[in-house]
Amino acid sequence: MKSLNRLLPLLSLACLLAACSDSGPTEAQKKEAADEVSAIDLPEKTLETLFDVEEGFTLLSLKDFEVFNAKSKEPVEGKNWSETDGVLSCKGTPRGYLYSHESFGNCTIRLEYRFPESAEKNENPNTGFLFFITGENRIWPKCLEVQGKFAEMAHIKSNSKEIQLEVTDNEAAREKARRPIGEWNTIEVVCKDGALTSVLNGTQIATSKPSELKSGFFGIQSEGDAVEFRNIRVQKLTD
Repeated sequence: MKSLNRLLPLLSLACLLAACSDSGPTEAQKKEAADEVSAIDLPEKTLETLFDVEEGFTLLSLKDFEVFNAKSKEPVEGKNWSETDGVLSCKGTPRGYLYSHESFGNCTIRLEYRFPESAEKNENPNTGFLFFITGENRIWPKCLEVQGKFAEMAHIKSNSKEIQLEVTDNEAAREKARRPIGEWNTIEVVCKDGALTSVLNGTQIATSKPSELKSGFFGIQSEGDAVEFRNIRVQKLTD
């Protein structure tokens, strides 16, 4: 019955469009059709398949990454990383990160992520996005990081003492753009000749000047908090 209920708005929409196919839909009919679509209670899997990847971008999934975990003295129950219906989930333990099979230089990476509402017990849940991972895997590798930590969302920093980085950051813009725990935030990072620019929910937050790192693997951190990611995609830029 639930499946039928979900289909009813679609059937209604099809009938409406068929009725006005001869002369073309009026503006009022277009609005009615749009309202019908927005009212449909689609299952999560269907919602995920509705995402259209922008031209020139490639969608990444869990199969496009390898897992690196820190050694832990505590037993770990189940897998830390999993993927269901296009949503990549991280339990947060053990600490570690995913790193891409492919190395990237000049590129744009876009994704959405959220800390589930259960993360509210931690006022500043943590994750991060690693760029230009170079050398051996360790906690933490030689790379640059765009922060996913709630209080520092989209801040750019060096994740290694070996790399000094000059960064410009707009805290006021972050406070205005950031969405609360439980909601999806969008991150875009443009990498150009070693310089990074981060954008949070459509607002530019930070920039960094080039360092010695200009290419490497892309990573996503596990740092003790449950977090979810979706629509991770990359566009390679021409030099």
